[in-house]
Amino acid sequence: MDGDEIDLHGLRVPEGLARLAARCNERVRAGNFGPIRVVHGYGSSGRGGELRAAVREFLARHEGRVEFVPGEKYFNNPGVTIVYPKRLLPVTGDPGFPKR
Repeated sequence: MDGDEIDLHGLRVPEGLARLAARCNERVRAGNFGPIRVVHGYGSSGRGGELRAAVREFLARHEGRVEFVPGEKYFNNPGVTIVYPKRLLPVTGDPGFPKR
């Protein structure tokens, strides 16, 4: 896959979302709308982790700003999400950024 990767393993939800938003915004500002492979893991519970759920919820809430594909859809890997940035995302402190 042509593009970029960001590994969020081991991060708490607020830090993971902040890093994801910052990476997407860097790409948008640079005019690079190619895919970002977001590695968040599946979670140790076997039911999907909090970070995975938060990442996908955040992306779904900003559907017009990003497109995304769950890793299990094409790669049989629920521990990743492929993100296509389109417009700037809110960052920490902005309205629309989760307060977790």
